[in-house]
Amino acid sequence: MKLFLSLLLFLSVIISANDFEIDLANYTFIDTSINEIHFPAGDENYKHFYNKMDTLVFENKGQVRIIHFGGSHIQADVFSNRVRENLVKRYPGLAAGRGFVFPYSAARTNTPSSYASYYKGKWDMSKNVLKEITKPLGLLGIAVSTSDPQAEISIFLNQYNSTPIWFFNKVRVFGFSELNDVVPYVKLDSTTYQGTLDTNSHSYLFNLPRSSDSLIISFRWNDSLKQDSLIQVFKQYSILQDSLSKDSLSKGVSKTDVVSADSMFQDSLILKDSLMDQNHKFTLTGILVENEHPGISYTNVGINGAKVQAYLVCPNLERDLSFFKPDLIIFSIGINDANVEHFNDKKFQEEYDSLITLIQKVAPKAAILFTTNNDSYRKVRRNRYIQHPNGKVAREAFLNMAQKHKAGVWDLFTIMGGLGSMAKWEKADLAKKDKVHFKSSGYKLIGDLFYEALLKSYNNHVAHLPAEKPSLEKIEKGTKP
Repeated sequence: MKLFLSLLLFLSVIISANDFEIDLANYTFIDTSINEIHFPAGDENYKHFYNKMDTLVFENKGQVRIIHFGGSHIQADVFSNRVRENLVKRYPGLAAGRGFVFPYSAARTNTPSSYASYYKGKWDMSKNVLKEITKPLGLLGIAVSTSDPQAEISIFLNQYNSTPIWFFNKVRVFGFSELNDVVPYVKLDSTTYQGTLDTNSHSYLFNLPRSSDSLIISFRWNDSLKQDSLIQVFKQYSILQDSLSKDSLSKGVSKTDVVSADSMFQDSLILKDSLMDQNHKFTLTGILVENEHPGISYTNVGINGAKVQAYLVCPNLERDLSFFKPDLIIFSIGINDANVEHFNDKKFQEEYDSLITLIQKVAPKAAILFTTNNDSYRKVRRNRYIQHPNGKVAREAFLNMAQKHKAGVWDLFTIMGGLGSMAKWEKADLAKKDKVHFKSSGYKLIGDLFYEALLKSYNNHVAHLPAEKPSLEKIEKGTKP
């Protein structure tokens, strides 16, 4: 049976080349002949990951957990989601929990393209790329806080999937109330559920009665009477706002009347803000959605503009990661580190060493996979860009780190065409005018190429597995193995 599956999986590498939505023949500057994962020090450290994959693929047992770190390339989650979807399509039915998610919309930034997030109420934000970080950050490098009695956040995992893929029945909400007077609740159907507080991790665990692909979290104050009364007051302000807007539109009012109405509305906003009780504040740092089904769980962790150092200033990264325990860690951090005039590649590697040391405390057996930076151009003045040699320098740094940490490395820089190739990607309508980021089609193409390389490395492992020996019972019965 294993021999048959090995052959089937090996052939899937050839077959899957036809799965690209984009015809690679149109892009001769992309070197697909070198599209593979390199192991400068061998792939011994991949045994744990490969064995977990074997158990899942051959026995339909266990979960394989993958985490992908990066900057804006990964926050957008087009590249990483392409890999995620390719994996679950290759192994139908093997989609485990979606992993970590976050209401990025409440932080006024882009939600990953693979799911939708919405919010109600007033929120403030902090993240790991700011000069002044005002909140203790976790794995995701971002946090939002609210003291709004009407606050609520929603996550819809399958909003953009024609066929639902991701479901969960267990939710862990990471966050805290400084005075322990605000508690998160999860709404499912018409029922509201209270979680179990884990004081050590500042998280609330919710075990739901059924699987769901959507999540609504509300926040309940201990002083429920005050919260309810404020909600009623705020509803009156909302009615006032609607009334003023309708009156201005339906009646022939003078300019003076409009100014007066606007002033009344502004006064109401000021009064609403003054009624906000900062003592009743909840800070949210992450949400982990899971299930118990065998499958692959792939979490993306990315913040626009993030450098390696940005993840070293997240004091609760290690704590949060201990609840996910990845089997494969993909590092795509580096484009922001190198997008400077003078790139300190030695410091870059030292900061990566620190981050890897931190993560390996939680996941010592996890395989590490680096992706080199894409080629990029540096803006020197308006509409003037020049080739950026730091991409080539960073590539050497990634190769050195792969050697040092006995990791794998996927050489995107060379595969995409090397120095200056970003201009060709832009001309082919695969990259944006800033010559740093890709368009959706470009990210999807990169995701397909990376997935192909990852699958090749695993199939190479499978191809070298020993054939299953026939058992004595099968021999006695005259059956074939």
